Amino acid sequence: MSAQRITFTGWMLIGAAVLLFSGQMSAMFSSLYEQGVFPIKPRDLTLGLVGLLGMLLWMHRPAFSPLALSLLIIPTLRVIDCSVLKRFTHEALGDHSYLVFGLTLVLLVSLMAVLCMATEHGKRIALWTAVAVIFIDTGSLIYESMGYAKYTSIPGRVSGFLRQPNDAIIVMCLMLGVAFTLNRRFWGNVMLIAVAAIGVVLTLSRSGMLVFAALVAVFVLLNFREHAGKILLVSAISIPLAAAGLAWFIHTATAASFGTDANIKNRIEAIFGGSTDKMASDERMKDLHDGWEAVTDSPLFGHGTGCASSMWQPHNQWVAIWLDIGVIGPVLYGITLITLTALSLAKKGQAIYIIVPLWMFSLFSQNLVEMAVYWFTASVAAYELSTVRFRLALSRSANLTPVPA
Repeated sequence: MSAQRITFTGWMLIGAAVLLFSGQMSAMFSSLYEQGVFPIKPRDLTLGLVGLLGMLLWMHRPAFSPLALSLLIIPTLRVIDCSVLKRFTHEALGDHSYLVFGLTLVLLVSLMAVLCMATEHGKRIALWTAVAVIFIDTGSLIYESMGYAKYTSIPGRVSGFLRQPNDAIIVMCLMLGVAFTLNRRFWGNVMLIAVAAIGVVLTLSRSGMLVFAALVAVFVLLNFREHAGKILLVSAISIPLAAAGLAWFIHTATAASFGTDANIKNRIEAIFGGSTDKMASDERMKDLHDGWEAVTDSPLFGHGTGCASSMWQPHNQWVAIWLDIGVIGPVLYGITLITLTALSLAKKGQAIYIIVPLWMFSLFSQNLVEMAVYWFTASVAAYELSTVRFRLALSRSANLTPVPA
């Protein structure tokens, strides 16, 4: 990030963008509003910030990346499918219009992410957003685990503002990937790992723990040559502390409701007890099988946007997007991930911290393409990996000499 002087409008752009992205992606706006803490409706605040950013963006001559803009194709197709074609009526939220508005909001926030990354302040916005979300996410998880609030939709587990424990860890790992990519300060990244680890443990997500462990392993491998002594020092200090913390957590969980819930107990034994036979979920495998059978019923066009998250829930993004918009879904999704991966390999692993969670979570989650944070993270990778840019310029037409009558 450049050290050039930031203008007043620059600070306005950074502030509005970080507030919009961190508030939306951590679900802070909606949770605090529902708790009666926040006076402004999340919808109004989001649309207001989007409008403000729209005005500020053109003061900073954004240089757009075609690769980043292409990320908006899938969210746009989903909005068109559920709002115009309406091939599936989603009633899980009470009314289909809620799904339409939710997906439209995701598209708007994702668009703002792509546009903001095109400015000279893009990297600063992305990094500050990532750090803010990690602290907000972990803070809300700790707050809920202490019994001061109840956000989770799953009894016996905590999720923080995001209400779904798996969503919480997805957001956490994606934001860690962004932070590792943009932040070159070793100790700063170690601090973020320590903060995120608390939240990761509290979610009790088996798949999320695998992704978090893989992300940290990649971080250690890529930094070991330059920071070997520091990594050994951190390991010597953190391993005993982590062991003590886990022992306390398991004791507390067993004494509380966690120990009486078979699913939660299995999660604790799988994650912390090394019980590999309990890492897999028979229920998830059945959901995946049912989802794939539904794909074979309509492989070309799918069943309509919204069906994968309400009727089948396959816990796999490839199957879910196929169910929603047909074979074009996994094709576009695959092209996106493969392109980013190929560019990363061509640039000797640049943005690999983002590529890892983008791929790994696609195997365990069905709602990634419905999350603005996923497209935000992918846009950071796109701007890091692609050098092709273009600008839109408005110019006054040349003065023409009037023709004599």
